[in-house]
Amino acid sequence: MSQQNMKVVQRLLQEVWTEGNFSLLPELMAEDTVSYPMPGMGAINGREEYMHFIAVYKGVFLDMSFEIQDQIASDGKVATRWISSVTDPSGDAAVDSETGEQITIDGITITHHDDSGKIIAEWATWDTQSLLQSTTAPQVYEQLSVKI
Repeated sequence: MSQQNMKVVQRLLQEVWTEGNFSLLPELMAEDTVSYPMPGMGAINGREEYMHFIAVYKGVFLDMSFEIQDQIASDGKVATRWISSVTDPSGDAAVDSETGEQITIDGITITHHDDSGKIIAEWATWDTQSLLQSTTAPQVYEQLSVKI
């Protein structure tokens, strides 16, 4: 079951977050999933709110991708250390208006899975400082109602 749970997280990061395939969420997450996706933000309840959270990020940043660095699974939980790369199209370090500023964010997510492997809870902590240095950060935080 541990390998199956790790695969669910891999698919969530690759197919949903990176590729934007939101139709997979019912397969990977329980309907009433509770997620704490970032420091300073309260809980996200359910798949619909989770999808909105992802959509905000994908709507602001270009070329979002995740690379899994480590995964450990035990007792229905998976700890995943990841690195995400995004492009801030309005970034100060932009070479030109089409390429934007590359931002790299390191993070760790712990997911709790039910007996079928679906994610029922998620806790994430990550390098929000990298995001705060982005010129797009205020837009992201405003859309998510997070105070910075």
